[in-house]
Amino acid sequence: MEMATVNPNIRITAAVRFDTDAGTGGKILKQTLKQQSGIDTRRLSRLSLIAALGAGQLKEQCEIRSDCAVFLGTPFSSPSVFEKMADNVLNHHAAMPFDFIANLHNSPVFHAAQALGTRGATLVVAVDNNVDTCFHPLSLAMQSVQNGGQAAVGWAYEHQVARADTHEGSIWIVLEAGAEQGIPVVLNDEGTQTDRPSEKPQYYWQNIADWIEEVMAHEGRDVKKCTLA
Repeated sequence: MEMATVNPNIRITAAVRFDTDAGTGGKILKQTLKQQSGIDTRRLSRLSLIAALGAGQLKEQCEIRSDCAVFLGTPFSSPSVFEKMADNVLNHHAAMPFDFIANLHNSPVFHAAQALGTRGATLVVAVDNNVDTCFHPLSLAMQSVQNGGQAAVGWAYEHQVARADTHEGSIWIVLEAGAEQGIPVVLNDEGTQTDRPSEKPQYYWQNIADWIEEVMAHEGRDVKKCTLA
């Protein structure tokens, strides 16, 4: 596949992937995140847990600056939270205002930033896994660091009932401008589309996972992976 460097001054200094499954209980996710980052997990949605558990691994791979920006791509706010709220309101006439406030669409990126220990800018980008849109978080992050700085870019997914695949997880990279070490950010000439379908087990962000693995492998590097099932 033909690859082209997008910006030679911006490099990937860390790449991690966190995998879990819809059958893994929320209690296990909360306990793991609390042990990992010391975060109060009581009101965190499953999507926030998934995002934060992935982001927190970046600290083991590189130094995270206090002003590191955080960009997160996700197709929807936590489906399980909103399904529960809808059931309580429509079937039990019980409102859940605090859960609603705690799980607005941008909450997962706040919790990811908390896991990283950064106070930089944060942004949730509503994207799906279509190749025409899924790289928008990366593009925005690269624009933010082109004059210097650091940004964590992630893609998170919580299982949706409408999809048969129950794989969940988040994928994260760190971008740095002017870094002496790291992997150049490269995309292929076909807009990051792979030449053939992936032979690996599919999950929502498989195209992102394949791209990151290919970019890292090109420089003899691996993506750190963690599975909680």
